[in-house]
Amino acid sequence: MRSPLRWAGSKRQIAPTLRAFWSDTFSRYIEPFAGSACLFFEIKPARALLGDLNWELISALQQIRDNPHELVDRLQQFPVGEKAYYAIRRAVPQRMSALDVAARFLYLNRYCFNGLYRTNRAGTFNVPYGPPKSGLGIDRDLLFAASAALQSADLVRGDFQTTADKAEPGDFVYMDPPYVVAQRRVFAEYCPQSFAVRDLIRLADTIASLHARNVHFLVSYADCAEARKLFCRWSPRRVRTRRNIAGFAGSRRNSYELLASNAALLR
Repeated sequence: MRSPLRWAGSKRQIAPTLRAFWSDTFSRYIEPFAGSACLFFEIKPARALLGDLNWELISALQQIRDNPHELVDRLQQFPVGEKAYYAIRRAVPQRMSALDVAARFLYLNRYCFNGLYRTNRAGTFNVPYGPPKSGLGIDRDLLFAASAALQSADLVRGDFQTTADKAEPGDFVYMDPPYVVAQRRVFAEYCPQSFAVRDLIRLADTIASLHARNVHFLVSYADCAEARKLFCRWSPRRVRTRRNIAGFAGSRRNSYELLASNAALLR
């Protein structure tokens, strides 16, 4: 199934390639950079742990899992259109109930430009209006299907390293961090405490720790000199995808992902 979330940098195009690294023999699926969790929804594992620093995202996933009918009812109360979008965007999530935070997040995700999540330095969501070209609203059936899939998942808000540290032998960890290449972002995802170049070193240390604990991992990252150097121990492979530069269809071009995994070494 597809994710109920639109997400800049989503791996939906290469999900079949990523899925080949998964086996039903793994004890648990862990994703420390949940985002749209497209691989999780593609696999629908029996046990999972999804983590992310974005508290509104985790709140939305929790409400999809635990209160799908109430969430759909709340979403249906929201008017649609540019004026309504900016009024809802101005609302302060810290002053809302968990259900309203989730409904606002899903509404903005559906009708914002290109499925982008970006905030200013104060942490305020600031992506402009730009509804999907399909013109379709919130997909009720997809939210209910996502709720069923998420019954297997524990959800945590936290840094990727904290989530990865919970992995045990027999688990499978998939990490898809935001892309930063020598201070140049491959796509614009900005928020307080965003993944930065310095975190690439922590990422490399984290996957080395996973390997030492006999935990299978898969990392996807933009093909770049920094990643090739950090992941060389794991014989990374390149896969081609289509990247939507700046969110405009006319700016789409072929690009490459780097996939690093210790699967061959743990066989």
